[in-house]
Amino acid sequence: MKRVLVVLLVVMAALAGCTQPQPSTAVATGPTVLSQASATATPSPVDLIALRHAAGIPDCPASSSLPAVQGGLPDVELACLGGGSTLRLGGLRGPMIVNFWAQWCPPCRSEAPEIREFNQLAAGKVTLIGIDGNDPREDYAVEFAAIEGWTYAQLYDPDKKSMAPLGLNSLPHSLFIDANGVVVYHYVGAFGSVDQMRQLTAQYLKVTV
Repeated sequence: MKRVLVVLLVVMAALAGCTQPQPSTAVATGPTVLSQASATATPSPVDLIALRHAAGIPDCPASSSLPAVQGGLPDVELACLGGGSTLRLGGLRGPMIVNFWAQWCPPCRSEAPEIREFNQLAAGKVTLIGIDGNDPREDYAVEFAAIEGWTYAQLYDPDKKSMAPLGLNSLPHSLFIDANGVVVYHYVGAFGSVDQMRQLTAQYLKVTV
């Protein structure tokens, strides 16, 4: 009888370890420090462009020939997440929010619903662009963006080409870009609510959402 009880306890403990943990304050709001630990992962052979299109994630917009500006985004070119095209960051102009994320980052996952809802509310007023940074698994990233319903352009920066010049060393990290292309605000960590995003947008981009 004792032996059966021990076995049952072991099984119950194993099952408990498979359940999803409840998000803590640290997970919900704190940034994830970048790590190179997973840099050797091998993507699975899937048609990423088809997956992106099926999820409603658009192709990247055509690059602008506008010059890069002082205090703006670095003048680098990134591939669209899943491939198919590239986008030059230096020519981007706002009002815009650029959200740096990765599929392996718990705080990035916690803020995903807030960003999805904000994007729906801000349509035609504020442009959102996502940059999947420091992430070796492009296939996982496309799948994550698809599951979260992120129907806005996504870029891929596994080598941190855009992140290093901006001094970004944690995720998530969001940049508020004004109409002149200047980064007017850095927000570090996960957004806590749609209202918070609306307030920051009104304060720094002078746009009411």
